[in-house]
Amino acid sequence: MSPDARYVVALSAGPAPQLLSLWDLAADGDKPLYSHQVNSTAEEQLSVRFSPEAPTEIVTAGGRIVIFWSWASGTLECYAPEEAGASLQQPVSPLTGSLFLPGSRRALSSTTDGQAVVWDVVSNVPEADTLRRRAVKLVRLASRSTIRCAVVMHGLLFVGTADGHVRAFNSELRLVAWFEDIAAGPVTSISFSHDAAAWEGKGGADDLRCADFIVGTAGALIVACSSAMFGHPSLEARRGTLLVQGQEGAVHGLAAHPALPRFASTCGAGLLHLWDFEERRLLLLRLFDGLSGHILAFSPDGALLAVGFTNGTLKLLSATSLQELHTFRNFKGCVRHLCFSADGTWLAAAATDRAVALYRFGPNATDPEKHAWELIGRHRAHAGAVTALAFSTGEDAASARLISCGEDRMLCEYDLGRASVQDGLQLRKRTRLEQTAAPTACAWVKNALDAGPSLVVANDAYKLRIVASDSLVTCRTILGPTHGGPLLHLRPLPHDPELAAASAELRAELRDDRPGKEAADGAGAGPEGAGYVAYACEDKVAGLVRLPLDGNPNASMGLIAHPGEVSSLVASPDGRWLITAGGSDASIHLWRVDTDALDAAATSGGTGADAFAAQLDGGKGGPVYSELVDYFCYAELRALGEETTEERHLTGRVPLSEIGNLLRACGHYPTEREVDDIVHEVAAGGADSVDFDLFLRIYINHRPAVGISNASIAAAFDALGANNGGGCPIPTSELLRVLQSHGEAIAPDDLAQCLRALCGVSSLDEAFNADCLDAKAFAETVLGFEVGVDA
Repeated sequence: MSPDARYVVALSAGPAPQLLSLWDLAADGDKPLYSHQVNSTAEEQLSVRFSPEAPTEIVTAGGRIVIFWSWASGTLECYAPEEAGASLQQPVSPLTGSLFLPGSRRALSSTTDGQAVVWDVVSNVPEADTLRRRAVKLVRLASRSTIRCAVVMHGLLFVGTADGHVRAFNSELRLVAWFEDIAAGPVTSISFSHDAAAWEGKGGADDLRCADFIVGTAGALIVACSSAMFGHPSLEARRGTLLVQGQEGAVHGLAAHPALPRFASTCGAGLLHLWDFEERRLLLLRLFDGLSGHILAFSPDGALLAVGFTNGTLKLLSATSLQELHTFRNFKGCVRHLCFSADGTWLAAAATDRAVALYRFGPNATDPEKHAWELIGRHRAHAGAVTALAFSTGEDAASARLISCGEDRMLCEYDLGRASVQDGLQLRKRTRLEQTAAPTACAWVKNALDAGPSLVVANDAYKLRIVASDSLVTCRTILGPTHGGPLLHLRPLPHDPELAAASAELRAELRDDRPGKEAADGAGAGPEGAGYVAYACEDKVAGLVRLPLDGNPNASMGLIAHPGEVSSLVASPDGRWLITAGGSDASIHLWRVDTDALDAAATSGGTGADAFAAQLDGGKGGPVYSELVDYFCYAELRALGEETTEERHLTGRVPLSEIGNLLRACGHYPTEREVDDIVHEVAAGGADSVDFDLFLRIYINHRPAVGISNASIAAAFDALGANNGGGCPIPTSELLRVLQSHGEAIAPDDLAQCLRALCGVSSLDEAFNADCLDAKAFAETVLGFEVGVDA
């Protein structure tokens, strides 16, 4: 932004071609005043600055090349001078940024070795031409340390270096002050307060006067500094005041305390933080040397904090002091999942090596009077990565159940009753949950269908499977949120009034707070009997879904929570707050939950069949809806018999035996097993037929959220033995053999019927007249896809 705050200049990210655009904030409209493409032969430009003297001058810089821009003549012009090393005839280290020096026509480019290149206007050009500059000298501003940032304020140049120092220079580049005891890590940014009076009467090295400023460092620290620090006799006074202790690396682990307004976070740099989110302050900090934390979990009583690390180590810490109590090294990969049972007796963990480990708190083997945590056993029940791990909500050890799901599409339940140190962790049941999609998250949810708890499993096809708690059979499938990729995190929001009141009383006891402060908001409660589930997607989005789950899009919402991935999501014990972590953006966001807004949106958006009809192209009055009605009526007639002259008595219902044909007529092609699952869902409610409203719900909830893509066809051919993204052909005879013998085998007559409908011929040999077949040819010739176009 220009010093007068009127203009904004933006430089697009590389690679070439880059675009530099300039906006006038006082002008009407949102189009840029000027836009110019950076020379494609130039290297990528990494920084852009306005001149403090004239907003018509701009400088951009890359690692070697500097470009000067000007729009004083009414058009945006640019000039790239000769590289500094060639002009000065001496080696110049890579550049880190450029800016204009105050009170002159010169510019400066900082380097990685602490030097700076000074650029000045070429002497033999007209005075009005300030665009043409060349490198005139090389000066040292820091002692062999990379200059990470530079800023000009009131005629002084301040630079921050990789050795943690801040130095101030006058317009002649003479050192006037230095701050070398901040000791907070490499300085990445400097920002001054808007206090013009503080700069009055600024003196030399013994009397620096400047406004207070803050320093940001690569160690995720923000330090408050003042001019009084320079020359102060006390070392502590020269260090400044720490304002913020941030996350130094990517944040992947979050855990909310079960009763207090606290949460823990861990990042790739080995730091573990314990925060009070009501008071917005850091309570405790611990550094694990040589370890990188990845996942966290509090015990139900809040006494323990489990930490899983990327090297497979698992540590149990005191939640109040972060002191280490137990350490286990039972994994060969990163610990990705941690969960305690509701009574705190069991702890389960899963890692990237596909193993699930179970730990129990009980009498010590050598001293029964003492209790300790011990490893019961490990079980590798999944052929793919474990994507979710969850204990049931039972209140005692006898009723606890442990479930895991994985990329192998299997749902596994472990037998806790037979688990022992001698026998290890036993598998109780293993069920195939999916045929094509892969589970991505799961959670035990009350009121998902009825008052009892059900297991809700999300998959990468944007579906939510509600699994019966006793049989582990899918009893309903609904369409989940489709905002930002598959759901990777599911967290039921607590809505127990007694829990909220107990949490408020505990806060009041520990912090002398007012009892019940903000505890009666009703967050997480909603209408009587309702509840809410918080979710986070693979990319950017977090949101809420209102229970019971029925696929109504009006009963869910989502917002952009982070610029990239959402690596973790937790809820406060009273359901009033959500906390999200952004992974590589090294940020943690705190969100206030307002379920009243979601309830109002669900009510105003419509319920029942109208809400599902609105998801069709054209809505209830559109051609798709009319086509569904026609197919439904024809299915009813077909069920009563097509070849008859007797009077038909239409009931507006279609028998379950027609569901598969009806869905396929409408453009959704479920497998026979998927049809059986749909029939089971309906029959579980005691019905033997469906009306149109129920059929519409089934169609919306079960149809694919995204169409078949060329990439998915290529992936299928890869699975059948092709390579290079489907580019290597498969023998036609082999494809025929697989279609007729693997999975849901296609009978020869059925295959011939499909080929006649698609290609007009009854065999693959006639369709291709070739011995081999690749994904591209199959997509274009059989399925009728256009090249590069997905269904």
